[in-house]
Amino acid sequence: MSEPAQGDARTLADLRQNIDAIDGELHRLLIDRAAVIDTLIRVKGTTVAANAFRPGREAAMMRRLVADHTGALPIATVEHIWREIITTFTRLQTRFSIATDISSAPEGMRDLARFYFGFSVDVESMPDPNAVVARVAQNYDLGLVGLGEPEANGAWWRDLVGAAAPRVMAHLPFIRGGARSPGPQALVISPPLADPTPPEIGIYAVHSQAALPEATDVTVLASHHDSNRWDSLAAAAVDAGTLSARLGVARDDVAEVGGIARGIALDGTVSVLYAPINPAGDA
Repeated sequence: MSEPAQGDARTLADLRQNIDAIDGELHRLLIDRAAVIDTLIRVKGTTVAANAFRPGREAAMMRRLVADHTGALPIATVEHIWREIITTFTRLQTRFSIATDISSAPEGMRDLARFYFGFSVDVESMPDPNAVVARVAQNYDLGLVGLGEPEANGAWWRDLVGAAAPRVMAHLPFIRGGARSPGPQALVISPPLADPTPPEIGIYAVHSQAALPEATDVTVLASHHDSNRWDSLAAAAVDAGTLSARLGVARDDVAEVGGIARGIALDGTVSVLYAPINPAGDA
């Protein structure tokens, strides 16, 4: 391979200096962000787990990133970098680990946990969703439960019913489409949160005599049939009262067990769980 000409060598040196300057500025900005978080901890007392997790704010941040993104850098890479930043600074406010259900697709679930929560947080394997929910209830950790769990796990989401019980706070993957392989779908389980941003989609545990029908504003995430009774976990863009009337079940048979922000569909999908946002570089 031939050596670059003198002019090309100067150009390469200038480009590398630009990269070094950008890297230095990125580092300085991260230090500044850490200082702001330190002040936030003192002012708001966010060492309490319920105050540290802000899924609504995270969703708004990711939507801005996708809407403003241009250039060759894959949006999946941008998402992963920001997820690492979010997790790292959240852990400055409160220590937590990720209890991960490995009863279905264990490797995919571990990859999902690492993609969204990075490598600075401990990921602990749990044998089933019930163990995940119990861990979150006991230790104020986060949990990750796959939506392809075996039927033998039963209606694990019944353990989310109750004001003090853990809650569903997010559905993953948050961004659908693009260069990243889809992988498994999962729910993030958290302790009850103090997030001031109302969730866009409600998550409900439903008792019914028959399997729940799919609708434009209702998606069944999981279901379990036992003794002529159905237990379902549903995502709906309506409140519990409207959902119970729509399904023809008693209001007491519909329990709100969490809420999520609607994800981003780069492939144009419109559903209860996803809606499109066009990156700035797209027509």
